[in-house]
Amino acid sequence: MEDKHFGWDEISDGLILLGVQKTEDEQIKRHKGPTDPIPDSKVYCPHAYLMLNFHETLNQREKIRFRRHYLRKISPNEPNVIILQDIKDLVLYLLATPVSPQFIVFFHLPIVDRFLRATIIYFQYYIIIWEELMEERAATMKKAPNPLAQGYRSKYADDMQNLRCVLGREYADLIVGCQDSMQYHHMTGGKKGLASLIQSQGEKDLRMFEVLIGVTHRVVWIALQRKFFTLIEIELHRLFRSEAYNIAKRRTFSQLVSDMLEDDTAVLQGPKIQEKRRLLRNSPVIAELIYSTCDYRLLSLGMEDNTNGERIIYLQNALLIEEDKLHKLGIKIGILGENRDKYDLMLMPLEEEKPSDIQISDRATYEAMKSIKDASDLNKGTTIKKLPLFQTEFHVTSDFPIEVGNISPSGYETNCKEARKKWYMREMKRHYVRDTDTYSIMTN
Repeated sequence: MEDKHFGWDEISDGLILLGVQKTEDEQIKRHKGPTDPIPDSKVYCPHAYLMLNFHETLNQREKIRFRRHYLRKISPNEPNVIILQDIKDLVLYLLATPVSPQFIVFFHLPIVDRFLRATIIYFQYYIIIWEELMEERAATMKKAPNPLAQGYRSKYADDMQNLRCVLGREYADLIVGCQDSMQYHHMTGGKKGLASLIQSQGEKDLRMFEVLIGVTHRVVWIALQRKFFTLIEIELHRLFRSEAYNIAKRRTFSQLVSDMLEDDTAVLQGPKIQEKRRLLRNSPVIAELIYSTCDYRLLSLGMEDNTNGERIIYLQNALLIEEDKLHKLGIKIGILGENRDKYDLMLMPLEEEKPSDIQISDRATYEAMKSIKDASDLNKGTTIKKLPLFQTEFHVTSDFPIEVGNISPSGYETNCKEARKKWYMREMKRHYVRDTDTYSIMTN
């Protein structure tokens, strides 16, 4: 007869038969069926509000609401062209994630408008050069490269380096709190010109610039006719976040950037920055501004009378001139300055009516109107041209202009103020229904 042993179980406060529980556990394990899926744990994410969500389309009701309350009203004596504020209005309306009301005020500063224009200009030429390099790669895939026939690559690299210097200057003005952006610097307590007596407000800085990068991506994408969404996002994150924090590159399955040759990458992005440390380092656009040789005239656009270089005049007008004057000067910046009647409410080009869909009685009228339209488009149309050359050589100067002139984009101040009030009131209504953490509430 098998000996049975009992023991005292302190948990159940009673006697148990030793050895039985182990046998039962083994039987249950052998006959155990498929387990139910474990639900995902709801982990508290304090920075979830930085994950911006955008509507891709609008239903008819939302379009009517946007047209009635947020679309810019054009007066009879005002040119009917697309301006930067139109793109900003559309992006803010498509933004489904609530943002801070302070960001709305920050987003409508003239210094931010200059930053957005510089970003659009940079990516416009970035995409042009990228397409040409990809076409060249496809054409010479089965041929040996000729190093003596690639002189244009150095010119492309110089053009991109100049544009990065211009963009770096605008971004540096933002992060160091130049002009009207002083109150949004991380070392200020929210009042203009008042330094913080405690410590850097990292949460405030994080909320402002992370949202700015996400919104800037949409502004540039819409301004460039909604092309190359992923390419723009990856390069934008590389410029302002560095490769170590390039979120867009890690979460995408696109091979647009990873498949590029090393020579093509050097043309588009410049020489690689020496990584002295993994964390706490400058973003590539700031590092190039500090360590590379930038023409001082590019860093002083609008601050002095630069009339001795065609490229300087071109970039200065591209940054500061009114949108309705861009075509007259032969400057193209995405869809800025385009006739507004050629685009729908979502700033997408209108599709022309096919001749086959027109009745025979209206065919003659259609042909006459089309010929007039083609003639007007021929006179007004502006193609993207290469950056003009410098007319004078670059020389280091000891007299850098320190007097700040009028370096704000001119025109449409009234429209900007009205739009800022509308979007501020909209975010105030949504402000109290979003999920925030304690830091967000404290630094608002």
